[in-house]
Amino acid sequence: MKIYSISFTYHGDTVNLILKKYLHTEAYGNTNGLKRNALELAEWSKRAFADGNAVIFIGAAGIAVRAIAPLVRSKDTDPAVIVIDDRGRHVIPILSGHIGGANELSEKIACLLNAEPVITTSTDINGVWAVDVWAKHHGYIIENIECVKNISSALLRGESVGFVSDYGVKGTMPAGVVSGTDFENGISVSHNSRICPFSKTLHIMPKNLFIGVGSCKNAPETALENLLNSTSFSKKAARAVCTIDIKRYEPSVIYLCRKLGCDLKLYSPYELNTAEGNFAHSEFVKNVAGTDNVCERAAILASKGRLLLHKTLGDKVTLAVAESRWTVEF
Repeated sequence: MKIYSISFTYHGDTVNLILKKYLHTEAYGNTNGLKRNALELAEWSKRAFADGNAVIFIGAAGIAVRAIAPLVRSKDTDPAVIVIDDRGRHVIPILSGHIGGANELSEKIACLLNAEPVITTSTDINGVWAVDVWAKHHGYIIENIECVKNISSALLRGESVGFVSDYGVKGTMPAGVVSGTDFENGISVSHNSRICPFSKTLHIMPKNLFIGVGSCKNAPETALENLLNSTSFSKKAARAVCTIDIKRYEPSVIYLCRKLGCDLKLYSPYELNTAEGNFAHSEFVKNVAGTDNVCERAAILASKGRLLLHKTLGDKVTLAVAESRWTVEF
């Protein structure tokens, strides 16, 4: 976790040095041991906001609010932002308390400083289960982040919310969360976000998709991305792109990895031929590549799971999608 911190007074610098020592922050201030800020605060904040997972202002809350106001975009992408008074008495998360981890980090900082964490998110202060915190801790992607408030609001009103899943469920569901679809608000754990089992459905999915691909030489750079976009699968849930080793430098493969922010898993023809299952067969591919199928076999080898999408044709490219095994845990 990369944390930026900045202080403006002598007492604030003292707090900042503690954060630097124990949290290894990129600490800016005016005392020896802290980096000197050569930028205007607005520019420093912009850089820290873009590069850091958390940004800490040690001083007045108004300073932080004015500095970050032009930078705020979305609760699923914005970093955690925390304010600490310059005597280190109160630690206040002001942005991305749940998904960004500001609440959790504030609790940790409060322990370091023997301070009071000032948590203001309704679910926390009322002891209500927070679906976005649960999703983050268990490695899920929230497809429609704006619907988190529907779930939280219903639970805060004392209403039950529904829960359906394409996967097995382990553990006890939180208070107010009930299996079934007879509810206005509910949570769906599935890679098919086009199906809405509730009037207001929060779509959550595990990041466990493996995208198997094949590509003709010099296929259009965007061909694989276009093909993936034509399916019902969210790019956010992709864990890796998988293909045969001789295609590692294909523009379409490189472009897809870059757009998804995924690793590239490569397999030799021998390895691909060890994959077990019923796969589409191509004599042409076998004669050229040494295996009868690239995309399906690569996806299965990488996922060690099951195919969700069999070989699909695009503009001089092929694509298949497999998922690794998953269990929903509470």
